[in-house]
Amino acid sequence: MENERFLTNIINNFLEHILILNSEKKLIFCSNKIENLLGYNSTEISEMGFEKMFLNKHFSLQEAFVIAERHDEWFSTENFLHKTRNFINVAFRLYFQIDESTQEKLYVFYLRDNTQQQIVRRDIIKKSVTIENLSKSRKIRDGKITEAIYELLESCSRAMSTTRVNAWLFDENKNEIQCIGNFDARKNELIPQSALPRIAMPFYFSLFETEKIIITSNTFTETKTAELFEFYLKPLDIQSLMDVPVRIEGEMIGVICFENVGAPRIWTLQEQKFALVAAQMLSLTIESYNKQNVKGILELAIKEKEILLQELHHRVKNNLSIVASLLNMQSEKATDNYHKDLFLESRNRLDSIASVHELIYKSKSYSSLNFKDYLSQIIDYLAKVYDSNSKIEIIRKISDVHIDISFALPLALIVNELITNSYKHAFTQNKNGVIELAFNETKNKVSLTITDNGVGFDKKKIEKKSMGMDIIDGLIDQINGKCIFESNGNGTKYEISFSKK
Repeated sequence: MENERFLTNIINNFLEHILILNSEKKLIFCSNKIENLLGYNSTEISEMGFEKMFLNKHFSLQEAFVIAERHDEWFSTENFLHKTRNFINVAFRLYFQIDESTQEKLYVFYLRDNTQQQIVRRDIIKKSVTIENLSKSRKIRDGKITEAIYELLESCSRAMSTTRVNAWLFDENKNEIQCIGNFDARKNELIPQSALPRIAMPFYFSLFETEKIIITSNTFTETKTAELFEFYLKPLDIQSLMDVPVRIEGEMIGVICFENVGAPRIWTLQEQKFALVAAQMLSLTIESYNKQNVKGILELAIKEKEILLQELHHRVKNNLSIVASLLNMQSEKATDNYHKDLFLESRNRLDSIASVHELIYKSKSYSSLNFKDYLSQIIDYLAKVYDSNSKIEIIRKISDVHIDISFALPLALIVNELITNSYKHAFTQNKNGVIELAFNETKNKVSLTITDNGVGFDKKKIEKKSMGMDIIDGLIDQINGKCIFESNGNGTKYEISFSKK
């Protein structure tokens, strides 16, 4: 008996409604939620017969029983007759089972109210459309505060079917919270609402430090909003509320409140999500208003952006330098030259990228930079790394050429790879040699030429095993460049050209 009660409780808490008929098509079990669906209790269903509730004239329940017996399952959507004589649309599944203990045929029905599902779907669509319209509102975007507040609160009230929706902002000293708009659906207008002292509601406001939303289904019994009851909630007969903090840059500046008058209300998860979006919309409205009314906001915004970008490039450079240092430390643990070279090459690549970021934040230009400065810097750096005794001569033919920032990083890595290749491979037989780097511009065409007088190499023989060559080819493609490559016993020459536009 205890197990039976346990199973019955589980079934009664299913989202779907369950009926079980025996082989004679008599009702032997009915979940207690079925009355909410059909209006009839189990006794009434037994007396009138479940099949009489079917309203499909083209399909009989007997046919469903036959199909279920053949296939173990049958699914359909039918109209049922509610006790109120109204039609309801119900989706149901019919399963055929054999009771193993008695070998009796059992027919199990799972029923779901499509009408309610449709209501829920329509409500979701309604809220989604409201959010979409608000997101496109020029009044909100342009900071027309009075018109925007009315549009926002009215739209929220309609979408939520809520008696009152109001918006509150703290005063300058945050001693009180002032109502900037109170839409009452009963009057279809904004009505005045007195300011409320913050000191009278310390616990209420403390909740916003830990909760994204404050929900009260019954203000007459809820402790969360007890501080507001006597001087605000009770006089206005607000029996349910949902309050969401409004924040700008993480700081709470006010609250948007959804209030139900006259009767308690349970706020659904969908409604809670909508309220959170509404708070963001109010925040956007306030931000837009502030921007429209602060003198010199455009200049300030540009300056702040420049500072942020400068700081960003500075931090990126520093972070890359740290990673390069870590690689250098790790290379000291390598026991062979091969792995030491891998660490060294990786470090140099990071340093090349870091140098570009350094030039950007020093130049304070975030669209283009003079690449001559970088080339001089990277040549000096690689000379220290690979030729400490200065046995290799570097000839520089570098012009002032400003290139787009997007080209800077790929080009920096190309230069690093090519000069590194010359240092490492061109002068294996003769430690003395010449590397020449030319960089200039002609009619919006930029040309980079790197030449050495080393031993040369066969590109076809090394390109399959050289990651450096793969990097160079990929980077040239990235800047939409063209490359002419020559190498023989007298040296190697790379000539790369690309358009500035």
